Amino acid sequence: MARRRKTWLIGYDIASPRRLRRVARFLEKRAVRLQYSLFVGCWTAAELDELWAELARLIDPRRDDVRAWPVAENAELELWGMGWPEDVVLAGVGSVPLERLLRAGEFSGDRAEEGG
Repeated sequence: MARRRKTWLIGYDIASPRRLRRVARFLEKRAVRLQYSLFVGCWTAAELDELWAELARLIDPRRDDVRAWPVAENAELELWGMGWPEDVVLAGVGSVPLERLLRAGEFSGDRAEEGG
């Protein structure tokens, strides 16, 4: 049986600059950064469980907040302002299917380690 991937938005509010850097580096290796503390990625249920377990080790649950929202398969991303992440290139501006953003970034949620 094929493992089905689902798209999730993950956002955080981390109280400590040190923990914030660790969480940001962790998510940068596993998701596409949309904004400073907002990421999008596609994971199977097992991969998402592993992601949450690792995030739980990186944060202080009494002071930090990490949240995830599932994204509908046919969701569109409205773009206003600064633009796409610099490593994502799409033709056109405005309303774009979120799956196209992920495809354009050639990202599936399991990016190889990049030197550390």
